[in-house]
Amino acid sequence: MLSVAKVQTRNAWRYYERGVAFGDGRRPVGQSLKDAQEMVNLPPGRWSGRGLDALGLIEGAEVSERQMGLVFEQGRHPDADRIERDLLDDGADRATARRATVLGQPIEEIEARKQTPLLALDFTFQPQASLIVLWALGDARTRRIIERAIAKVLRWLEDEVAETRWSSGRGRAKTPALVVAAFRHLDNRDGFPLLHDHCPSATGRACRRP
Repeated sequence: MLSVAKVQTRNAWRYYERGVAFGDGRRPVGQSLKDAQEMVNLPPGRWSGRGLDALGLIEGAEVSERQMGLVFEQGRHPDADRIERDLLDDGADRATARRATVLGQPIEEIEARKQTPLLALDFTFQPQASLIVLWALGDARTRRIIERAIAKVLRWLEDEVAETRWSSGRGRAKTPALVVAAFRHLDNRDGFPLLHDHCPSATGRACRRP
């Protein structure tokens, strides 16, 4: 089963930073994401999607908390801190250096027009109950086969579905790339086995430089 939710406000994104990336729990204030994931024995988020090449990210690399916030909350390059620092060292003014790290249209400009920017789409993958039982009780090979289905659906979304839009939706174009931060959860909020992956994703806006 695949469900899709829009992430359209920065408060909503903070829910992902503090909860979803921590296995639908509630991360203590001041605790790093990496430490929190290790504490509850959760795998770290992993980068996926064809849009990674344009951003200098590697498929399967660990998602850092800073990268996640830059890409999905601020609409900026995941390495924005270094890019901005290098430009400032070369003599660029602060506004120019920051603008160079923005992916697509600046979120601040969208908000200034009293419009709501789309920060990300959360694709949540959950196998049917029988497959969850098979995954929980199966051997390593069986688990890998079930888990690969998520990667295949993401590729299908890039091939057939993903598009970018502008001018309040009046302009649309197919985009062959997504930037995905995939977080695997092994149980539900009550602690019962429930394999599912949250995959916050950015489309062409975050994959192509302006």
